[in-house]
Order: sequence, then C-alpha cells, then structure tokens
Amino acid sequence: SMEDAIEGNNKNILRTQAINEINCAFFQGVMSPTWYTDIDNLFTKYHFDEDVMIALFRYCFDRQALHKKYLYAVAEGWASNKVQTMNDLERYYLEVEKSSKIKKSISKKLGITRNLSQYEEAYIEKWTVDYNYSMDIIELALKKTTSKTNFSFDYIDKMITDWHEKSLSTTEDINAYLKEQKQKQKEMKNFDSQQMTIQKYVDTQTNQYND
Repeated sequence: SMEDAIEGNNKNILRTQAINEINCAFFQGVMSPTWYTDIDNLFTKYHFDEDVMIALFRYCFDRQALHKKYLYAVAEGWASNKVQTMNDLERYYLEVEKSSKIKKSISKKLGITRNLSQYEEAYIEKWTVDYNYSMDIIELALKKTTSKTNFSFDYIDKMITDWHEKSLSTTEDINAYLKEQKQKQKEMKNFDSQQMTIQKYVDTQTNQYND
C-alpha cells in the first residue's frame, strides 16, 4: 500500500542517517564495507531502532573495544534484556547500575575482597533483575549466613528463590514467614521432646513388667 511504501521509505532514510552517523563518528568516514553488512545483520537479528544502534557503537567505542566480537556480545546482552528502543536501554542501564551497587554492598557485608566470579554475579542479577528484590531483602538472607562457617552463593540463592516462589515481595512478608517457620520448628522440637519422654516412660514400665 501507499502507506507501507511511505513508512518503508522513511525507515530507510532513518537507517541511512544512522549508518552515516556511525561512519563519521567512529570510523572517520572510512568504515569498511563489511561493517555495513554487520550493521544490517544487527538490525535484522535484534530489531534495534536507529538510536540504539548508534548507542551500541558508542558504548564499544568509549571502551576502546570497537571490534565485532565484543560488539556482538554487547548486542546479545542488550537483546536478552529486551532492549530495542532508547527507553528500553535507559531502563536497562538503571537495572545495571542498581545491580552494580548491590554487588559491591554484598561483597562488603560478606567480607569478600576479590572480584566476584561470573556465576556469583549471575546469582545477584537474578535476585535484583528477575526477582526485583532490593538490598533490604537480600540482606535478610545474608544475615542467615552469619551462623555458618562455610556458606555459598548457592545456599543464599536457594533461600531467596524459596521466598520468591512463595510470592514474598517485602521485608515484612519475609520476616513474618521466618517468624512462622521459627515457631513451627519450636513446636516440632517440643513435640519430639514429648515423644522422647513418653517413650522413656514406656520403656521404664516395660522393664518393670519384665522384672
């Protein structure tokens, strides 16, 4: 249709402008022809809009890593976090900043002076991004490790995942749940103690009957 033709033409104009800006800003106007193919592939595969594509090249350029392997790795990371528009990218940057602050706070509270491993960082991103948990909630889990000489991120993750699966979304919810669990454990301990007392009495009576 005429509308589709106009829309397609406008889109081509925007894309051409974006490619020209990338060429001038990051390649001094002498971008290799192979880059044009790669840019087209990136548009097709990840559905980035033109501003996000320019931001992708700027991100790699600012880190002095404007080569295809790194650029594709960053693009894959953005796409996996549902980035297509600049609003998506701004939202993603905020999530990354939040996650970075929490990583530093967790390392400090656990007394970890080394850099976190890739797997440990993946756990934290799951808690902060997938579960949308704040540091206040994560700290409740960290406090549960103080009584353990050997703990792991896997142990903390199981605890936090259990809270998430039970739809506990606030510190109030989790504290109430922990209090309830503590009461149940106390009742179970009392029950076991009563059972032992009863069994001891039965054993005493049985011995008397045997005598």
